Amino acid sequence: MLKPADIAREIAYPLRDAGVWMSLLFLFLLLEFARSGGILGLFLAFLVLPALLRYCMRILQSRSRGQEAGPLVVEDLLIIGSMWSLFVTVHIAVPIYATYFLANSYGWASMLAGNAVLAAVIPASLAVLAVTRSPVESLNPRSIGGVINRCGAGYWVLPGYLLFAIAISWWLSTRPWTGYATDLLVLYLVTVFFALVGGIVRPHQLHDEVDIDDPVEPDQQVLDERLLKERTSALNHAYGFISRDNRAGGLKHIHRQIEGDPNPEGAWSWFFDQMMLWESKEPAQIYAQGYLTRLLHDGDYAQAVKVITRCRFVNESFQPLADDRDLAREAAETCGNDELASTL
Repeated sequence: MLKPADIAREIAYPLRDAGVWMSLLFLFLLLEFARSGGILGLFLAFLVLPALLRYCMRILQSRSRGQEAGPLVVEDLLIIGSMWSLFVTVHIAVPIYATYFLANSYGWASMLAGNAVLAAVIPASLAVLAVTRSPVESLNPRSIGGVINRCGAGYWVLPGYLLFAIAISWWLSTRPWTGYATDLLVLYLVTVFFALVGGIVRPHQLHDEVDIDDPVEPDQQVLDERLLKERTSALNHAYGFISRDNRAGGLKHIHRQIEGDPNPEGAWSWFFDQMMLWESKEPAQIYAQGYLTRLLHDGDYAQAVKVITRCRFVNESFQPLADDRDLAREAAETCGNDELASTL
């Protein structure tokens, strides 16, 4: 069970971590702009609200592991990836609907009772969602009850805080002096709730009981899109250099990108394919000579022969570098292309 000092640290966590409060300030400014942005504001809200929910879930996950959440990243602003984290919208929508339905159908007493029950189970449900990343499991009464039982008396800090935060937010919304400061305070209260859930469940090490790795990397699709963007940017810069008769500078820019690429072999091939689409094929053929040096010395004869054949289709006089001619002939002979071997 967390001590009062530990709970206080979790409540202050969004202020103690510069990356978190800067990220919250950024999201807050976007949300305020969305509120007054008309049609553009609706589109912006469609992007920012999921990012906020995803970031709050990342805070919960990180604090439940005793880690820092870190600042907002580009992947948080993308709709794709970590879709499970957006299931938190259900945890928001259900209490709103229940409040409206119970208040209108059965009166305020029923509404308050219903909200108390929801406040008791929602923190545990969010903890299950963060640990298992399974929306279905987060609605499992046995899993929810298991979290409540494991956390013991300390768990009830969470429903108490949740009801307190809702009451404060509602009271602030009725004040005549509501404004940006009030909205920022409400956002802070929401963020604290997720940090507090993580802090309460952390001592019980629930993650160790579920076979899911720590999500230290974005989804593979996001990584592939980012890599394509980086390669395309490097290629465009290289084309700018080469089109101004600075071929050496352009090729150097490509080689620098390949050195830092997580998949150098794929990068060599990708840049060759893209450069062969240019109107002038000469830069691609010069690049191909360096590419061939790598392929031949790595023993990738099949790919080397494909590159030579493709270059010679465009320019019959194309030859590998002088130091690579013997290996190129050997590659052609190994691949059964005697005609190519005789011309090298």
